[in-house]
Amino acid sequence: MELRSLGDKEFDSLYPIKIRKVSGTHWTPVNVAKAAISFLNEAGGRAVMDLGSGVGKFCLVAASNSDAQLTGVENRENLVQLARKLATSLQVEDVNFIHEDMSNVDFRDYDGFYFFNSFEENINLADRLDKESQIDFELYSHYIIQIRDKLEALPKHTRIVTYCGSAREIPNCYRLVKSGSKGKLRFWERKG
Repeated sequence: MELRSLGDKEFDSLYPIKIRKVSGTHWTPVNVAKAAISFLNEAGGRAVMDLGSGVGKFCLVAASNSDAQLTGVENRENLVQLARKLATSLQVEDVNFIHEDMSNVDFRDYDGFYFFNSFEENINLADRLDKESQIDFELYSHYIIQIRDKLEALPKHTRIVTYCGSAREIPNCYRLVKSGSKGKLRFWERKG
């Protein structure tokens, strides 16, 4: 199967029905993943993190369209297991999925980052993935501040792509380079 040529419908069909049903809300569209990894690779990005990688769609599409090493970080173990299983069955190399809270991940190991609607599920029940999810403005703020602090400590030319969301996690030391998808897709770079 040629993963590079799959569209959203074909790609999503690789997942169980329950996962397919939430694709439009939670999983990155193929064209967005391709645009994001293209930008992240332009400046020589070799190690890219997808924060909140879910079932791994962004990482799998990005890995099949670049030579970067992709790491998906997700705090739901069942989604990490599903992502790993699909990566193995599709024989996608240069991709790794870790079950971890982003607070414990060293951002300095990466030169590119991708976020899809970071932590919105904590403030919008329409975005929740499971019944255990609860509205928690304090947790949302905590994660936004943590990400902002971690991104602020990174070197010049670090690149970030955000899709949907408020981009509150992006510190002022990053400049918006361009946008797409009616402003929902934003491309950022760390200033000097």
